[in-house]
Amino acid sequence: MIEFGHFALALAWILAFGASITGVVLGSRAKAQLGQIEVVRRATMAVAACLGCALVALGYSFVTNDYTVQYVWQYSNRSMPWIYKVTAIWGGMDGSMLLWCFLVALFASFVARASVSYPRPLVPALLGFLNTSALFFTSITLFFTNPFRYLKTPVLMPDGNGLNPLLQNEYMAIHPPMLYLGFTGLFIPYAFCMAALASGHLSNDWVRLTRRWTLIGWTFLTAGIVLGGHWAYLELGWGGFWAWDPVENASFLPWLTATAFLHSVMVQERKGMLKLWNVFLVTLTYALTVFGTFLTRSGIVQSVHAFASTDIGWTFLLYLGLIFVVAVALVIRRRHELSPQRTIESLFSREAIFLLNNLVLLSICFAVLWGVMFPVFSEALTGQKQTVGIPFFNAVNVPLFLLLVFLMGVGPVIAWKRSSLRLMVRSFAVPFLGAFVVGVALVWAGVTEFYPVLAYSIAFFVLMTILGELQRGLGAQAAATGAATLAPSNAVALFRRQRMRYGAHLIHFGVLVMTVAITASMAHKVEREFTLSSGEKYSVGRFELELQEFHDEEQANYDAVQAHVALKSLKDGSLLEVMAPEMRFYRKNKENTTEVALRMGQREDVYLVLAGIDETGTRASFKIFINPLQVWLWYGAIIMVLGGFVMALPLPRQATAEERSRGRAEQPA
Repeated sequence: MIEFGHFALALAWILAFGASITGVVLGSRAKAQLGQIEVVRRATMAVAACLGCALVALGYSFVTNDYTVQYVWQYSNRSMPWIYKVTAIWGGMDGSMLLWCFLVALFASFVARASVSYPRPLVPALLGFLNTSALFFTSITLFFTNPFRYLKTPVLMPDGNGLNPLLQNEYMAIHPPMLYLGFTGLFIPYAFCMAALASGHLSNDWVRLTRRWTLIGWTFLTAGIVLGGHWAYLELGWGGFWAWDPVENASFLPWLTATAFLHSVMVQERKGMLKLWNVFLVTLTYALTVFGTFLTRSGIVQSVHAFASTDIGWTFLLYLGLIFVVAVALVIRRRHELSPQRTIESLFSREAIFLLNNLVLLSICFAVLWGVMFPVFSEALTGQKQTVGIPFFNAVNVPLFLLLVFLMGVGPVIAWKRSSLRLMVRSFAVPFLGAFVVGVALVWAGVTEFYPVLAYSIAFFVLMTILGELQRGLGAQAAATGAATLAPSNAVALFRRQRMRYGAHLIHFGVLVMTVAITASMAHKVEREFTLSSGEKYSVGRFELELQEFHDEEQANYDAVQAHVALKSLKDGSLLEVMAPEMRFYRKNKENTTEVALRMGQREDVYLVLAGIDETGTRASFKIFINPLQVWLWYGAIIMVLGGFVMALPLPRQATAEERSRGRAEQPA
C-alpha cells in the first residue's frame, strides 16, 4: 500500500505540472479552444483524485500499524484508539502537508468542475493559477516531506513511538481539517483575482464568483479557529481559550484580511470602487495563509501548536516572494482598468464606514503580526530573543476590536453615497439611548471597569441596530404581501429574498454573543489555588468543593489518577456533580498530562484542574476557574458559522458580463 501511495503522489505531481504549464500557456493566448480547456479541467480533477488516493493509502498504513513507514512509526503505536490513529495522519509535518495539498487540489477540482459556467476568457488562466498552487504544495510533499518513506532500520519495529499526548483529543479529529479547509479555501479568491488580471476580464464577474469562495474559506477558518480554542480550553488546563500564541495568531491573520475583503468587495460590486484595494486584500490573504504554514514548519517561533523545526522554510519564503511579484506585475499591467469609477463623497456613508472597517481590521492584523515577529526582529537586532505577551496584545487590540464591533452596527444601516442627519438620527437615536442606559445600569450594579462597561454597551447598541433593521425589513415585506409583520411566513419570505443581507446580520449577532461571552469570561473570571485532604471542603463563589477519594485507572496507553470532588451548592448544600480531574502518565511517550474536569452551564463554567498529589497520596492541590458565560462563546461561534454557510449557499445564476454584452448586441436596432 505504501508503494501505491507514493505512486499516486508522484502521478499527482506530474498531472499538476502539466496542467499548470498548459493553463498558463492557454491563459496567455487571446482565445483558447474549448477542447484544450477541457483537457486542463480533467487534469485538475485528476490531481485531486490522485492525492485522495495517497491520503487513503497513508491512513491505511496507520490503521494497519505498518511500522515499516517512518511517519507511521513516529506518530502511532498499537495501544492508541483507532480515532487517534486517524488523527495522527495530520499529527506531524509530513502527513499534514499531504492533507494540505489534497485540500488545495480538492478545492481546485471543485472550481474546475464549475468552470463550465464561468466566463470563457477567465477559465484558462484560472486553471493555470489553481494548478500552480497545487504544484507547489505537491512538490513540497513529494520532494521534502514525503510521508511514504521507509524507516531507516534493518530491524522490524514491533511498535511505534506514539502520538503527542496533547494531540490525543477528540477535537484534533476535526480542528486541523477545518483549519486547513479554511486556509486552502482562501487560495481560490487569489487564483480568481490573478486570472482576471492576467486575462484582462476585469468585470465584476470574478468579484461575484470570488465572494462565495471567500465565504466558504472564511467559514471553515472561523470554525477551525474556534475549535482550536475549544481544544486549548479542554486540554491545556490553564482555564483559557486564547493566549495569543504565535501559531494561533498565524491562523487569525488571514481571517482578518478575508473579513476585510468580504466587506470591501461589496463596495466594488455596488459602486465600482476599491478595485486595487481588493486585489491587495486578496493577495495578502493568500500570502498570510502561506506565511502561517511557514511559521509552523520553519521553527522560527516556539509554540505548542508548531511542528518540529525543518529546513524547508526557505521554500515557503520563495513562494511568498513569487506571490507578491506576480501580483505586482499584473497590477502594473492592468493599472488603468483598476481605476475607481467613483470616489467616496462623504465620511457619513456606507462605503466610508466599510473602508474604516477595513483599516481597523488591518490595524489589528499589523499589531498581531508585529507581536508574532517581534522575537525574530529582536534576536536579529540585539542577539537576544525577546517576546511580547498577552498584555501587549490585549492593550493594543481590545480597543480596536470594540471599535470594530461599533462599526458593525453602523455600517449596514447607514446609507450609501451620503447619509442625511435626519436619517442618522432616526436610525441611531434609540440604539444610542439604549446603550447609554445599559452602561449606567451596569455601573449602578457594580461593574465599574471601563472596558467591560463599554463592551456591553456597544454590544447592546449593535443588537438594537440589527433588530431595527429586521423590524424595518419585516414591515416592508408585510406591506408588499399583506401578511402580518411578525408572521413566520413573512420572516421566511424576507430571509429568502434578502438571504445575503440577513445572513450577514446572523454573523454579526454571533459576533455580539461572542463579544459578551469573552468580556464576561475575562473581566469576571475567578481563579483560585487550594489543597484538600479526603473529606475537606473549600468554598469559592457560590460553590463548595469536597474531596471524596482518589481513583487509579489503567488504560491501554496511559495510567491515570483521578480525584473525585463533590461540587455542591453553597446556598443549600445540594450535590450538583461529582467532578473527576485526573493526571495521566503516557507510558510510551513517558509524558505527564492533566485532564480537566469541566461543568458547563449557561451561567458559568466550573473548571477544575488536579495540579498535584503529595507523597502520601492523601492530599492534593487544585486549581479552579469560574468562567462566567463561557459556553456562550461557543454558541456565538456556531451562529457565526451557520451565518457563513447560509451566505455561501449558491445564488440563482446571474448572466455574466460577456453574456449581457452578447444579448445587447443581438437585440434588434
